[in-house]
Amino acid sequence: MKPLDFQTFQQLQTAFANYEGNLILSGQSFPFSNIELSKPTGKYVSRAILKLATLLSAKGYVQYAGNACSPGLQFPEIKENSDLSAFNKSNCGLMIINVLGQPKVPGAVTVLAEPFMNLTLQADWQHFDDYVMAMSSKYRVRTKKVLSNTEGYLLRELKHNEANDWIPQCAQMLGHTLKDKTLAISPKLSMMLHTFVRSMKEKFKVWGYYKEEQLCGFISAIESEHGLYAMHLGLTDAAAEDQLYQRMMYDVIAYGIEQKDEFVCLGRTATEIKSTMGATPIENSYVLYAKGRFLRGLLSLYAHRFHRVKPYQLRNPFKG
Repeated sequence: MKPLDFQTFQQLQTAFANYEGNLILSGQSFPFSNIELSKPTGKYVSRAILKLATLLSAKGYVQYAGNACSPGLQFPEIKENSDLSAFNKSNCGLMIINVLGQPKVPGAVTVLAEPFMNLTLQADWQHFDDYVMAMSSKYRVRTKKVLSNTEGYLLRELKHNEANDWIPQCAQMLGHTLKDKTLAISPKLSMMLHTFVRSMKEKFKVWGYYKEEQLCGFISAIESEHGLYAMHLGLTDAAAEDQLYQRMMYDVIAYGIEQKDEFVCLGRTATEIKSTMGATPIENSYVLYAKGRFLRGLLSLYAHRFHRVKPYQLRNPFKG
């Protein structure tokens, strides 16, 4: 997996409403933003705490390198034992930096994140059928079952000039799909999708899935010079039961093969499912840098006592 070219990445970051400027991290100018939190779904998370955290972020107290709305496109390089104090603005109490690996940084707490799942596309895969034939019989059967179960869904590319028509429904499905998976994403999902459409233009692909002329799911992806990044996915509960989630992943893979891409990044979450499609994990973590000792202590307590990455078992669908 290779990063999105920095100029395109910077263009997208500056288009987000919560973009705050650029910092110099390890000699590189890198955009940062404030954190926007969606409503809580867990019974242990308070609405008041989330509102307070969002307010503090808006005041510049919490800063995020990049933007939580566009993970995995670029990673700042933070070297072991880097001194982040020089990069920290005076009013910022907490910096959050998503990096590859698990660097140890003085004054910071590093917590493991869910892996990004990346599928390397083989040069001899000229068509989707070649990819399927590279699987062992067990996984070929599973793949064909998914395709059979979703035959009733019609795939259509959603056009940018009709974004006002499809974005509200897609944003609603996206919010429904994410509600149990993340908090660090803008609650203004329609605005976020419009930002991708306006900023990325032809590089931002969106496909809708229709059943009986009703939009039941969608998936988006960003095209780059080297590969394809799956970005947003939303679907109804009924479509999920039909395995439309897996079908959408396969369709993104098929598109990447057609475009002669080097890789398809399938994003975070559903790690085990994505491994059955041949994707392998890319380890990454969050470096949480806090100025104050008290906040650092709380972060350390959270990291050692409470933080857990959802366990998963990796599969290998390919022969040999």
